[in-house]
Amino acid sequence: MYSWISTTVLQTLGVEPFTRRRIVTIDGSLSERDMAEVVMTLEAQTLHTLCLVGQPGDLEGLGAYTLEGFGLGVDPIQRRLIPAIMFGASALAS
Repeated sequence: MYSWISTTVLQTLGVEPFTRRRIVTIDGSLSERDMAEVVMTLEAQTLHTLCLVGQPGDLEGLGAYTLEGFGLGVDPIQRRLIPAIMFGASALAS
């Protein structure tokens, strides 16, 4: 799931969408939203990430795509971000 950032915020930052994506909303309906690439900084780490452009009434939030880029996960009990263990493919040592 991508991050959602409002049109107003992205326009203020001078960010322009470059494509559109079909999405399924939380109520299960199909929709489309513009998508943009943004540069985010979180705790002194900066990265490029993709976000959906929110329309009036849409919620804003960081999505899994962005959180994984920062190496973070969600602790639903404590309601906070925590360092995540990343998985990847590697060659087995012989």
